[in-house]
Amino acid sequence: MKEISMLEGLGSALDPVGPPPQDLRRRVLSEALQSRSQRWWFGSRLGVRVAMVGGLAAVVTAVVLALQVVPFGSQGPAARAEAADILHAAAVQASHQTDLRVRPEQFIWVESIATVRATNEATRESAVESVRRTVWLSADGTKDGLIRQESRPGGTASDIVVPGCKDGVMTQSKGSDTGTSSCKPSPAYVADLPTDADTMLNYLYHNVDGTKNPRDQEAFSTAANLIREAYLRPASLSALFTAVAKIPGVTVVGDVTDEAGRKGVAISLNEVQDTRTDLIFDRNSHAYIGTRTVMATGADGLHAGDLLYSAAVLSIKVVDRVGG
Repeated sequence: MKEISMLEGLGSALDPVGPPPQDLRRRVLSEALQSRSQRWWFGSRLGVRVAMVGGLAAVVTAVVLALQVVPFGSQGPAARAEAADILHAAAVQASHQTDLRVRPEQFIWVESIATVRATNEATRESAVESVRRTVWLSADGTKDGLIRQESRPGGTASDIVVPGCKDGVMTQSKGSDTGTSSCKPSPAYVADLPTDADTMLNYLYHNVDGTKNPRDQEAFSTAANLIREAYLRPASLSALFTAVAKIPGVTVVGDVTDEAGRKGVAISLNEVQDTRTDLIFDRNSHAYIGTRTVMATGADGLHAGDLLYSAAVLSIKVVDRVGG
């Protein structure tokens, strides 16, 4: 009994009223996730083992922290986690992904399921269309890419050429007509993206000046665009998720199901256009799996929660040619 009393007293001293500091909470979560990253890779859901090093205080501290870390993923309801916790877990997961080497002449291949709401401007009626989408995007932006879309379910496929920009000139064809225009390459792969969170955060805010949208909204949108139909090296992807956690106004949406039927948890930022953009992460592995934009409030005949756009990323590869 004396030992139990001593444990309770020590526990009270180490466990102050209220939640633990955010930086401590995320650090403990990061270490726990890193300890089981290899188990996730092989699909295991084994619990986290806490290394009990040191004396009695170290043991009690580990137990207290383990109980205070807000659970999510396979450990508990995602809605109980905070956005920063989810994003930090996604950053840890991203850091363990395979680091692919991309040559300028190659293409980024992305397969996804996308849903788009189209609105008739005259009647204000809207309809939702779902497509299976495969893209081949030029790594350096100089070569012609391709977008292949197939209506779901079982529709016909259509191909759209994505013109490359070579020597400042873009060649576009429509039917029998061909024309050229000046351009700047839009690479699908940027090799020198920042690899630390603070520099990445500055990068996200860099092009915000001059827009009419709030700076935080633009920074969040920049992050979403960077990972939409693109490949980022693990260090940069990890830095991006950590940076997004520092954008004011980012919150947890909670449990969602993506267009591929996968269970996920979403973090979000409300926009001044009465919309909300969500980044979706896998419920168990915390890998990024897609994005969506929904109505945040009712407007233009739509209701809060109505889907405007959604994309579930199925696969990303680096390939040598288009259409293969």
